[in-house]
Amino acid sequence: MRDSQHGGQGDRSGDGLSALARTVVARLVSREADGAKSPDPAMVAALARAVASPDFSLFEALRPELRRARIGETELVDSYFPAVARHLGCEWSEDRAAFTDVSMGLARMQSILRQVGRDWASNATAGPDSATVLMVLPEGEQHSFGIMLLTGQLRRKGISVQLQIGASADFLFSLVRNSDFDCAMISIACEERLELCRRVVKALKDGSAGRLWVAVGGAVLARAVDVQAATGADIATNDPMVAIQGARVRNGLPVREFG
Repeated sequence: MRDSQHGGQGDRSGDGLSALARTVVARLVSREADGAKSPDPAMVAALARAVASPDFSLFEALRPELRRARIGETELVDSYFPAVARHLGCEWSEDRAAFTDVSMGLARMQSILRQVGRDWASNATAGPDSATVLMVLPEGEQHSFGIMLLTGQLRRKGISVQLQIGASADFLFSLVRNSDFDCAMISIACEERLELCRRVVKALKDGSAGRLWVAVGGAVLARAVDVQAATGADIATNDPMVAIQGARVRNGLPVREFG
């Protein structure tokens, strides 16, 4: 993590920060989407069957086909694995797969992610002007697969990320007292976790003496609730670059592209 202190606070208006960050991110996302290709549905289905099976050799048998299709490790985890997770979820919701199959599939993909993502597990690519992010999955939350994917994606963009899974509010309070993060990102799944999230946000704010920019995201944003107001976060978004750019603006740093 950087030890340097940031400059001025800049414009603290939430609406202004959000509008500026969204403009930048929309341009970047549009640029990326122009060259992106959608996952092959047949490969998605084959991967889903393989990872949901107790027979690990089924996934290994797919590796030659992945190579022939020129699907590298980055595309596998960034593009195919989220599609496989959605596929398994749909199969379960439509009673074509057991919950144990979905659980097995997610656990298997998480294991594969750890194996292929060893080079993404550190902050070696983060430079001196890198953004620094504290990624938080609060205690009691179970969706670690998605947050691990996101952490790897941000690190490959040259962003320094510290991942905390199952961290308590008291631990996070102590952590940010002795660290200098640009922002914290908290992921929660449902409305029942909003009160816990509010306590985590307060701990991050109190521990950093109000310096830390805090974003809340996750499946809860699909609910009909004002997540930002309910948690006291600076912003509620599922786009990490919106959160990062908003933090940079708030801290008086120039908006910049990463990756």
